Formats: sequence, structure tokens, C-alpha cells
Amino acid sequence: MNSVKVNETLLAELRAIEHKWQCYWYAQHTFSTEAPDEPQTSRGKFYVTFPYPYMNGRIHLGHLFSASRSEFAVGFHMMVGDYALFPFGFHVTGMPISGAAKKLAAEIELYGIPPRILADDSLDRPEKETVSDKSTLDKADTVGQFRARKSKVKSKASQKLQWEILADLGVSRVEIPKFVDPYYWVHYFPRLCMADMQRFGARVDWRRSMITTDANPYYDAFIQWQFRRLYKGGYIAFGKRNCIWSPADGQACMDHDRIAGEGVQPQEYVAVKLEVLNPREQEITNPRNKDFLGTLWEHQIPDGMPVYLLAATLRPETAVGQTNCWVHPEGEYGAYYMVTRDAAGTIERDGGWVAICSARSAENMAHQGYSEKFGVPDKIMTVSGRDLLTMLVKAPLSGYSTVYVLPLETISMDKGTGIVMSVPSDSPDDYACYSDILLNNDGIATKYGIDVDVMLKPFEPLPIIEIAGEGTMYAARLCREAGVRSQHDRKLLLEIKERCYTKGFYDGKMLLGPYAGEMIKTCKPLCRQHLCDRGEAIIYAEPEAEVISRSNCKCVVAAVDQWYLMYGEPAWRAQVEKNINEYLRTYHDEVKHQFLRVTETLHEWAASRTFGLGTKLPFDPQFIIESLSDSTIYNAYYTIAQFLQGDTLDGSRGVFPINVINDAFFDYVFCLSEEEPQEFLEFLADPANMAMARKRLYVYHVNNAQIARITEPRQLLEMIRRSFRFWYPVDLRCSGKDLIPNHLTMMLYNHTAIWEDEAFWPRGMRANGHLLINDQKMSKSTGNFLTAAEALDRFGADAVRFALADAGDGLDDANFKMETAANAITKLMNLLTTTKDILSEEKGRIIDRAPYTQSEVVEYDHTGTTGVIVADCVFDAFVNDSVLRAYEAFERCAFRDGLILTFTELPRTYNQYLRACEAAGTKPARYLVEKYAKLHTKLVAVICPHIAEEIHQHVLRGKESIFRSPLPSYEQLQEAAISTSRYLRISEYVDAVITRFRMRYNDSTKPRKDGSLAYPNGITAGRVYVVSSMIEWQRELTTFLAGLYTDEGFPKTVNAQVTEFIKTSLGFTGKEIQKAMKYAANIVTLAKTQGPETFITRYPFSEKAILGSYSFAICSSLGLKSLDVYNVGEGPDPETSCSAASLGKPIIFFE
Repeated sequence: MNSVKVNETLLAELRAIEHKWQCYWYAQHTFSTEAPDEPQTSRGKFYVTFPYPYMNGRIHLGHLFSASRSEFAVGFHMMVGDYALFPFGFHVTGMPISGAAKKLAAEIELYGIPPRILADDSLDRPEKETVSDKSTLDKADTVGQFRARKSKVKSKASQKLQWEILADLGVSRVEIPKFVDPYYWVHYFPRLCMADMQRFGARVDWRRSMITTDANPYYDAFIQWQFRRLYKGGYIAFGKRNCIWSPADGQACMDHDRIAGEGVQPQEYVAVKLEVLNPREQEITNPRNKDFLGTLWEHQIPDGMPVYLLAATLRPETAVGQTNCWVHPEGEYGAYYMVTRDAAGTIERDGGWVAICSARSAENMAHQGYSEKFGVPDKIMTVSGRDLLTMLVKAPLSGYSTVYVLPLETISMDKGTGIVMSVPSDSPDDYACYSDILLNNDGIATKYGIDVDVMLKPFEPLPIIEIAGEGTMYAARLCREAGVRSQHDRKLLLEIKERCYTKGFYDGKMLLGPYAGEMIKTCKPLCRQHLCDRGEAIIYAEPEAEVISRSNCKCVVAAVDQWYLMYGEPAWRAQVEKNINEYLRTYHDEVKHQFLRVTETLHEWAASRTFGLGTKLPFDPQFIIESLSDSTIYNAYYTIAQFLQGDTLDGSRGVFPINVINDAFFDYVFCLSEEEPQEFLEFLADPANMAMARKRLYVYHVNNAQIARITEPRQLLEMIRRSFRFWYPVDLRCSGKDLIPNHLTMMLYNHTAIWEDEAFWPRGMRANGHLLINDQKMSKSTGNFLTAAEALDRFGADAVRFALADAGDGLDDANFKMETAANAITKLMNLLTTTKDILSEEKGRIIDRAPYTQSEVVEYDHTGTTGVIVADCVFDAFVNDSVLRAYEAFERCAFRDGLILTFTELPRTYNQYLRACEAAGTKPARYLVEKYAKLHTKLVAVICPHIAEEIHQHVLRGKESIFRSPLPSYEQLQEAAISTSRYLRISEYVDAVITRFRMRYNDSTKPRKDGSLAYPNGITAGRVYVVSSMIEWQRELTTFLAGLYTDEGFPKTVNAQVTEFIKTSLGFTGKEIQKAMKYAANIVTLAKTQGPETFITRYPFSEKAILGSYSFAICSSLGLKSLDVYNVGEGPDPETSCSAASLGKPIIFFE
């Protein structure tokens, strides 16, 4: 990892400031908030959540980046005066913790405490060491440090010991053995995560934090309630369904249980049965296959048992065009006994058959009911691809009843069955290889002993699909047009394959087979069913990409009895799509498109498992609810958690007995029933219980007044219900984009299922990319990795926040630059110093100047005589405009844009104001500097709250937290920006003039043709001439042209109309007409690029006064020592020399 230099002195000062304000916020409960009794209509409501992180370790900088989006958003809404809430929970459901605990227990059993492997690397178990043997343990180990350590004893296995992983996370070796209990993890890491987030200065209401699983009885009851409602509503069912399955764990492997393959779903194929033709006869007549077939029958395959090559395809309709079958000549296959089952799953007595396929596909099939024993392939023998070449097989539906098995060297043995139907008419890959063998390219036919005249030439490609506008044999044509030379032109073939398949699916019509005349998109499922009904194919599934479970097992697809959520059910899906289309703000159009694509593909979801931590399925307690399924509507739980858990993460000191927090309670508080929960009210009817509840719930500065008003049970019940009703719906959910295919879409599904009232459906979801560090992927193995704690140790909270905001806001990967974080330390401390300095009474940097009045502005506009007004009004206009734009950027979660406006554009404007005042011979106005400092500090608070609180309370003398001193309303900011927007043109004008003068300067300093210089001693001074007012005829002609101009430009008759105007209205003749026409032509040309700005006939300010006030900026840009500004006709240069000057375009002469 790149090292960067950090100013340790400034960092220590910044850390001290951060610690001080974190203690202050904690003591004052600054970020704890309660739903008001009667919300003020002038204040908005903002509720943001973030997917709770999984607690099998410390959070890293990537977690902090995603969480920061929610954190910045809630900070902004606090700064605009909204009721704003950001809760933060901790996820411990699922297999990873249980698996890690189990792994650690096995290591301790095998290697002792701490694990010791003998020097000869044998796996013999050494003598055990007990926890009580303290002398062997390193007492100096501390929690919280993440650094690579070399254990005294280390396994040579490629995978780290679980003991080492925990040691790397900073867990002391005394404490590591306790982690054999999975519930120890549940309570250990959430505390560390909370500490990290508090050091970050997270604006979180920690009263609402919780852990999941049955370790928290209140959350456990909430999840059970949710699943009972889903079950009653018909959203969850039981049956045999395909799912991603971990053979090692013996259960479904959902997204959170994977170390690779998150989001991967089962992919269904049609496996077409290509029957080996008369296998006993081929054993005799085909010497090539004799050894293989002879060996196969030595295994006593019953006479008459069919043998099939299984060819997996996603395009069953193309079976009618088979010309041959492909195998990988160097591939390893196997022959397997398969069974046929009836609808009840019973094996049919005479339904046995032999499949030849890859071992990988056979394992998947064994988990899908095709083997006698679940998950165990019944292998007969290994078969090589060469053994299968030239074999004759039956081709179901093909125009050729039998075809040969031929070699295809580009077959992937990791996809499908390793056997492929060849349809060269409509598959570019097939056509390329067909042509290679036909032409014996690279001697391929000779190499594999293919008799082309017998095995290929008689099997010409068949025109099976006609594509509108393209004809037939589309794959062959695409290959020729693209210049495909062989089957190894992978890039070209990949490009045209997608075109061929997409065009064929949407625009193709079948010409052959049982569905001739039907469109492909219509007959594809019909053909699939036709093949299966005739026993000529089976349905086979495998993961669409590799999936590795957290137990390091390669997963398969299994058809198992399970409880599953019926995602994708048409009526339910329609509700989700309504939520997306009508209510959900996604901040990026692509996010909305991704959600809609996911609704097309997300189907039944296995909701239960048998191993791991979690909540038992209430209607079938032998199962545990899996980790994504218990994480969909917990945003609702946050709204009431502070009333239940008693300020504990696990509810161990809960406010109410768990038996009264039942379905009736949840139904009522979540506005799903008007029937009050009697058990809850009966408990509170006891005065002692009511007094205890009031005492436990009381939080000074937060709800003390509300609790004081509660005198009877229904009032407390209504307070709880009001909390949900006020905060819901969720206004924003921030997450990594990788959760769109599962968690985020499932959140939409479950909300629409639980709440029919659309008012409670989610309103916003913002996705972000992954986080890079210094332009490189985060990786522990390369060392380019930071935990949250390490980042905070190295840079402090506000500097980390600054760099996270700067990292990026889009869906592409963001980039945390350590140099940016290091520089931010100096930037933030300089901000504090300069704010103190400018406002210091002792140093007298500012003066008490009355605000500019409208009459002074009018006088200035017309005469330019009030010199100081230009600096004041331009600065005021820029502050108003920049603050408004920063507000808008933060509101749309464009935090990098807001950061740039806050930390770059506003300070630059301020520095320019200081220089403008200096040039005018005065000091900045106190009222403007204080206005700037207050507004700027409030914007700084969105990203860097610690330094902002320091400035607000200790420099600007704020009487309470900056989060209780919001920005002006958007309407007020907008009104202020509009009222001063005219003066933004002053800055735009100065910038344009400097650009033009810079071009003039560059031209003037270029060597002449003879090599000499116009200014051999350099340019040190300049004389500027401005046009004080437009010549009358130019003004009239410009105004006339403005009347002809529209959004589409000028009419075609513009020249004729201008000529007529010049002659009749202006009364010009002769050369005057030519001069005016030239001027008009210039205006017409400029209008093409400048638009309506071209027709300005009078600036709302004195150009001479402006350039005089900003002469310092011109001199700085051009490197001049002095600059004089004149009206044309006033300076030392004759008026005739200044004819190039025009309104808004002064000229400059150099000395």
C-alpha cells in the first residue's frame, strides 16, 4: 500500500477535536430523535437506512464507504432542519459465523491451544494446551489492531486457520478459544463495529441498534411475525425447487453464505438425449469405439438399457437442425446410471438408462433426482472424448435421423454437460467448426480421423429458421461477413453469437419440425415440453456461474423440498414494479433499469435452512430462516426498537416481557390492524409496570417531555405506533450495487406483501460501486486494504470522511485516495485557523460596512462610481449561488459535487473577494464574511461534522450544536440566489475578458517570422479600452435581429429582412450599408454559439469599473505589474486605434 506523509501534529489536534465533539454528541443525545406528537408542517421528515453489516469480523473501508452515503444524507437533512433518522444494526444470521466457530473448534481439537503443527508438517495432533495455561499465551495482544502476523506455527494449507484469521482481526489469543461458541461472535464484533462507527462520528440513533437471530428475542419475535403474515398471505410455500446447494453443508447456499458467486442463480438447460445407435453392434462394426463399448458392457448393463449422450442446450427448438454432435476430444466424461421418477418422485421400475456427460454435470443431476441416492452420482466408468468420436447417435427432431460425434476443441467442460448439439445453420460456433473439419483446417479432420465424405458432407446445414429481413442460415452469413477463419476466432464469434441468437429469438420463424410456421419466442417452450414428453430430453440445471460457499465447497443446483418465497409470482411482481415505477427514486436511471431487470429474473427463493444462526421458521421449526430472508423489512423494526430492547443490542434488558410482544402487538403498531393488543395493555395496566416502562424509556433531550405526558397504557401504545407511522416509509436506502439482484429487490417485494397501503412502500434507493484504494482493488493478500479502525487511526474521522466523499458517487467503482485523506487533515485545520483569523477582533481583518442598498446598486449599475459595491455584491451573489447549488447537490446525494462546491468553489470565491477588497483599498465587510462563514460551516457539517462543530461553537459562538442550527430553507436560498444572480455575470464577464486577453498575450509574445520579438524585454503593463455604450445604429440593428431570432435560429429570409431594415429604418446608403451588413453577419454567426446572449445591448454594470476592480485578477493571469482601464476616446490611444472594441469585448494594448 502506498505510504503518504501525514502531518502528525495537525492530526493530533484534529483527533482531539473529534473526540471532544463525539463525547458532546453522546452526552447530549444529539443524534437520537423521536417522532413528535404533532409534527411541524414547516419541517420535513427523512428516514435513511443502510444494510446492516455482517458481524464475523471488523468492518473495513468498503463498509464505511457505503455507510457514508447514508451518513452524509442524514447529516444534510439534519442541516436543513428536517426530522432526520439514521439507525444502524448488526447482522449475525446465517452460516458464516456458525461455520467459522465449527472450523475453530476442529482446529483446537486437532492442533491444540494455540494451534501447533509439527515441524515436519505432518498433521499429527500435538499435545493439547489448555486455556488455563496462561503462560503460553501472549497477554500483550490487543483488540482492534488488524495487521498481518506470522504465527509461531502455521499450516502449509493454502487456507488460513480460523485461529489466524481471528488473530489478524486483533483478537487476543486468550480470547480466541471462546469463539468456538458462535454466540460469542454475536456479541463480540457488534461492539467493535459500533465503536468504529462512533469514532467515525456517525450520526446514528444508537438506541435503535440491534443484533439479529434468536439471540435477540424481540427481533426474533418480529421475524416470526413477518413470516406468519407472509405464510397467511400466500407468499411462501413448500415444495421441491431448484436452488444453489452446498454439498458440504447439506443445505441451500444463499448469497450471504458465499465467498464467490453472489447473485448467481440456477440456470436451466434442456439436456437432449442422443441415443447411442445399436451399441452392441457398434462395438463390433466400429473399431474406434470398440474398447470403450466393450468395457461399458463388462459392467453388465442390462440388455435393452439405452445409452445416451446428453447434450445440454438453451435452444431446444434448434434440435431440428442437428448435423452432428460435438464433444471435446481431450475432455473427460463419465458413464452414469440414471433413474426415471414419476410425479410423486418414486423411481420407475424399468426407467433406468445410462448417461454420458461431464462429471460436474453428473453431480448436479445427482442432486436433482436422476440418481438413486440423492447427491451421489452412480458412475460406471470414465470415458475420454476421443472414445466417443465417430460414434453414431440418434438426433431427436433432426432432419437427419442419425448423426456422428465429432470433435470441437473449444467446448467448455465447466458449462453444460460438455456435449453439444451441432446446428451450423444458426450457431456461429457450430458453423465455424463444421467448416474447419469440412476443409480440414489445420489438419483437424486428419488429426481426429474424421472421414469427411461419410461423416460430414452428407449432413449439410439445414435452413430451419427464417429471420425477417435476414433470410435463412443466418449464422453462416454472419461468419462470412465477419471474416471468421476458424473455431478459434473467439472474439469475433462471441460478438456475432449474441446478434445471431437475439435476432433469431425475436424475429425468427421455424421452417422445419413440429412447430414449423411458429415464431421462435412462441415455440421455444413448446419444443422443450415436446422433447421431454417424448422422453427425448430431461430438464437439467446448474449454477449460471461458479459458486463457492463459505465452507469452501463448490456448489451445485439441487432440487429439494424447501420453504420458498414466491418471488416472481405475477400479481406480486406487478406490485413491486408499481413501487419502482411510481414511487421509487433511484438517483441513477441505470439503477431503475437494473431493478426492473431483476424483477424479470428473480423467482422462487429458498427461505429456510437447517444449519446456522437465525430465527426458527414459526410454522416448521425444524428449519431456520435464511440470512437474506430475515433482512427485508427490519427498517420497520428500527422505528420501534428503542421501545423494546432497553438500550441493549440483544434485548437482554428489555422494557417489556417478550410474551406481550406478539402478533397482535406488531399488527397494531405497524398499522395493519385497529385491534389493540390486549396482553400489552394488560401488562401496562399494573402501575408498577407502567412506572418501570416510563423510567426505562426516558431520555433527556430526546423524549423527556413526551414520556412525562404519558399517564395510561394506551398513550404509550400510541407513542410506539406513532413512531412507525411518522418515520415510514423509508425515504432512502443506500447500498452497494451488488445488492440490487437480491436484498434490495427482496426488500421491495416484502414491503408490498406486508403493507397493502402504498403509503408505506420504500421511496428511495441509492446504489454505489465498490471502493478502490489508490486506484487498486482492495485486497488483503496484496496489502491494499484498510479496516475502518486503521483508516481512522491513520487519518482521523473528518479526513476519512473527506476522502470518502471525494471518492465518487456513481455506479462505477469509487477511489479512496490516501493522499486526499492526508491533505484533508491540513485543509481542515487550515479552515479552522483561517476562520478564527478573519473573524478575530484583535487582528481587525474585517470592517463594519453597512450592507449595500438597492439605490447604491442602481447608482453603481449606471455609473460605476461606488467602487466597493462591486466586490460586495459579486461575493454575495457567488455565496448565494454556490450555497444553493451545494444544497441541491447534497439533496440528490451527489456528495462529491457538494464537496467540491463546499471546499473548493466557496473558498476560492472568498479569497477572490479578499483580493477584490484589497484592490479597492478597503477590507471585507463583516456582515458578508460572517454570512459566508456561517453558511459555509453548515455545508462543511454535512461531510466533516467535527471541524464544523468546532467552528460553529468556538469561533462563531453558536449556543447549541450546529445540528440544531440549520441552513435557511431551500426557498429562502433560492430567493437570495435569484435576487443577486445578475451579479454572477460580473464574474463571468471578467473570466471571458481574461481568456481573450490571454489569447492576445500569447499572440503578442510569439516570435515574428524573422525570429525577433515585439516585446524583447517582456510585457509588464497593459492599457484596456472598453466601449461605454453601444453606437445607436448598432443597438437598433441588434434589437431588430433579436426580434427575428427564435429557438430554431434565424429565418431563411434574414439577409433580405436585414437589408430592408438597414435601408429603410436606418436610412443607410453606399458603404454604410456594407458596414452594417458586415456587423449583422457577425451577430448572426455569434448567435449560433452564444444564443440570446448575443443580443445584449447594454450590460447591467460599468465595464470600466468592473475591470478596474478586478485588475488584480487580470495582472495575475498575464503576469503584469500594472493595468490601466479607459473608456474608448479617453486614454492615450486614439479612438481610431480602438475600433476593435465593442460592448462586452474590451481590447488591450501591451507595454
